[in-house]
Amino acid sequence: MPALSIVIPVFEAEKYLPGCLDTVVDGGGDELEVVVVDDCSPDGSRAVAERYAARDARVRVISTPVNAGSGPARNFGLAQAKGDYVWFVDADDELKPGAVERVLAAVSVPRPPDVVLVQHEKRRDTGFIESGELPELAEQCPADPSGFTLAEWPRIVDYTHTPWTKVSRRAFLDGTGLGFPTGWYTDIPWTYALLRRAERIAVVVECCYQWRQRAGSSITRTRDDRHFDVFTQWQRTWDDFEDVDDAGVRVALFNHMVWHLLLVIGNTERVEPKKRREFFRRTSELYRRYHPGPDAWRPAQGVTGLKQRLLAARAYVGYEAFRQVYRIAKRVNRNGGPRVPAPSPEPTASEVEASSANSSVGASVAQHASEDASGLAAQPTLPAPRVSGS
Repeated sequence: MPALSIVIPVFEAEKYLPGCLDTVVDGGGDELEVVVVDDCSPDGSRAVAERYAARDARVRVISTPVNAGSGPARNFGLAQAKGDYVWFVDADDELKPGAVERVLAAVSVPRPPDVVLVQHEKRRDTGFIESGELPELAEQCPADPSGFTLAEWPRIVDYTHTPWTKVSRRAFLDGTGLGFPTGWYTDIPWTYALLRRAERIAVVVECCYQWRQRAGSSITRTRDDRHFDVFTQWQRTWDDFEDVDDAGVRVALFNHMVWHLLLVIGNTERVEPKKRREFFRRTSELYRRYHPGPDAWRPAQGVTGLKQRLLAARAYVGYEAFRQVYRIAKRVNRNGGPRVPAPSPEPTASEVEASSANSSVGASVAQHASEDASGLAAQPTLPAPRVSGS
């Protein structure tokens, strides 16, 4: 029986699948199994996979009965995987050299973990590479990074919730009965349900995975009403955590949810402008419903806290006015105008107000921030996550 099964759901990936498979079959030897799940792809993806299977006995190609999306395709592949551990890899991404060996080393220990989190990097179309945040998170781990629980390290929820950064013990997965739901953002309920049930979690801080973000192939760069699925998936997550009383876990999860929903609405490549008000309203509903209380969590300082307070106050007009001020400040700086102080990634609330004090938009932001968020103290308990995108 192989030690590791890599499950690759495939749909319209003919162009990228060879690059993916080349990096996957490069390591592991006889300890590796590769399960390619053809999700009824209409292009030549299956033919590509079959060519690899013909020359490498470790590669198997299976097909879903009907096209159902990446989540159900992963479930289908998991049901036929034979390895001790399972790693879900996307067909348009690649593994880094030595990745399989690093994962095998992490699970070949006296007390094997239920879940291994692996470091990743994001490669954009331009070639720019952004490293994941796992190493710096691990430096702050209050427990043993080779074996801990979610309760021991709640802030690990800030690591990207993508399934391809998790390698899971197959018997553990089978025992939990966890699967991916349908829709978009299905990795959210799956990831946090996985972490809350794991009795041992480990990390590999050396880079193992390259997420290749391409225009048109990633939901993070696609405008579509299905981005509203994010509310269904976060609700599923909170339903699963209903009986979790650990305040640290609930606060960390709430903090991450607020960050994530503000990330989605703030991305002009995701939510249609005419749908932004509704998206903001539904974000505010989840904010109010699962707020852990002012003694446990309060808005952060600076720009992040301003957004959070506007969200708490349901102040959509103020939020949009603030976004316009920030865009103006960035454009002025980019075009060589009078320098507006703007620390990465965004200026502080006081700097935005100062730089736009003579504009009607700036005055509007200051007024909304004052009126709509009055009485909401800006005392942070958790900093905003530095996450490479999800």
